[in-house]
Amino acid sequence: MGVRAKGQTRGARSFWWDRETPTEADVLRAVIFDADTALPDVEHDGPGTDLVDAVMSLFVAGIWVSVVSTRPRAEVKTQVRQLLGDGLVETIVTIDDLPEPDTALVRSGELYRLALWELGITPRAALAVTGSGCALRTSAAAGLPAVFVDNSLLSAASCQQAHRRWWIRQAA
Repeated sequence: MGVRAKGQTRGARSFWWDRETPTEADVLRAVIFDADTALPDVEHDGPGTDLVDAVMSLFVAGIWVSVVSTRPRAEVKTQVRQLLGDGLVETIVTIDDLPEPDTALVRSGELYRLALWELGITPRAALAVTGSGCALRTSAAAGLPAVFVDNSLLSAASCQQAHRRWWIRQAA
């Protein structure tokens, strides 16, 4: 073991899951935001710059952004447009896309399944971003790993890390 010169630092240590080689199944292709719990209400909260930064980070990294909501499509499209503008969200799935606006169907994760179907991916390639325990359970019902948004900053890197760690825990 060599001696470091004064002021020289050692590289940051990493966890074992950061050193594992990724497999195709570990690649995060999409992040699905729950508009009802994870996106700010523009009328009351104003547009969140952290959210815009997170979505831009995902967009630049080539990770698709999708939005699901139990509200009508017109209302959600307006919310997304005011928060993010046009062109950053790949797909929006709302209660209007269900054959029947049944709450049991919503709680079963059907909105997330429809978003995955529209994106052409499996739950293994996606991450849900939610803002409530109920939304976490709904995303879990669809087989999706999820993160709970409180005041933490999201980025493409943090989403990829959360996604990877979730699948590693599932395999253990």
